[in-house]
Amino acid sequence: MTTKNQTTSNLKLPKIKQLEIGSILEGKVIAKRKKEIYVDLSPYGIGRLYGIFYLQSKDLAQKVKIDDTVGVKIVGLDDGYGNYEIILQEIAEIDKWQRIMEYYRNQTILEVEIKDANRGGLLTEVEKITAFIPVSQLSPEYYPRVSDNNKNLILEHLKKFVGQKIKCLIASADPKTNKLVLSEKLTKESVYQEIINNLTIGDIFKVKVVGLSPFGIFVRFNEKPAMDGLIHVSEIPDDQVENLESSFKIGDELTAKLIQINNDKVSFSLKDTKPDPWVVFSRQFKEGDKIEGIIKEKNDIFGVVITNNVQGLIFENFSELEIDQKYDFIIESLKPKEKSLIVKLAND
Repeated sequence: MTTKNQTTSNLKLPKIKQLEIGSILEGKVIAKRKKEIYVDLSPYGIGRLYGIFYLQSKDLAQKVKIDDTVGVKIVGLDDGYGNYEIILQEIAEIDKWQRIMEYYRNQTILEVEIKDANRGGLLTEVEKITAFIPVSQLSPEYYPRVSDNNKNLILEHLKKFVGQKIKCLIASADPKTNKLVLSEKLTKESVYQEIINNLTIGDIFKVKVVGLSPFGIFVRFNEKPAMDGLIHVSEIPDDQVENLESSFKIGDELTAKLIQINNDKVSFSLKDTKPDPWVVFSRQFKEGDKIEGIIKEKNDIFGVVITNNVQGLIFENFSELEIDQKYDFIIESLKPKEKSLIVKLAND
């Protein structure tokens, strides 16, 4: 138990996090000399503005008075006398970054106007701070699907969006370096995931060609929101793969089979466009439905049932059933993605 006679030296005081170069904070002016200003940065210590840093902050430094609250950026950790080296910042600039960091922490969706474009992405502003949206952070609706990754065509495509307003999330924010990166793609992440979760391997799609590359064809399989997948060259018939540009044109509609889902990457095939029997079966039947099937095999544990081109298992009351004979069954469990079907004998 703490006694009144305990000294503060015996108490564990909370450690104060040290400032680092680039840290931005507010302080109070405590001394002002010719080309030199001292700022109280409690609880961290004292900041000193002098030399070249004073010249860089000259306009602002000449305006401030003793006891004024100013914004500062740490540019050095020791001036040789134990003070932080600082440069002055407008309080308004600090307030802007505080709001930006709040948007970042809260994952606030922002509507921004595209101001310009370069070959790497789109330029905009948040709180009048310049922000960048890299091409990699654009959804298919905005992404430049251009042949041979032609940089001039990429720029031409991105320039179309100048003046438009789009919704974004902040992907990264660093007030120390004034770097702000946005993502348009992240605003649709949950919708994309919901759509992907409902896709079934083996399903047949009508897709539209939206881009060509040396390693395959980019195709749009969903319109609202726009979602693209890839048909790799290995999944394109030999007579078409030799010259993709003559075989396929932007806007062509194709019938393709979904063959792989890897996180948010979806792959299709043109070689095999017959529907997967499990996909067909799952659309025709559900758990509890009555179906007709043939016993093909059985052992002491289970029987194998063939029905509508898929294979299921029966675990109860199958010992008296005859091989290659038809019987009526009830679907107990149906999991098409796992290619799993469990049935039981129907009670007439």
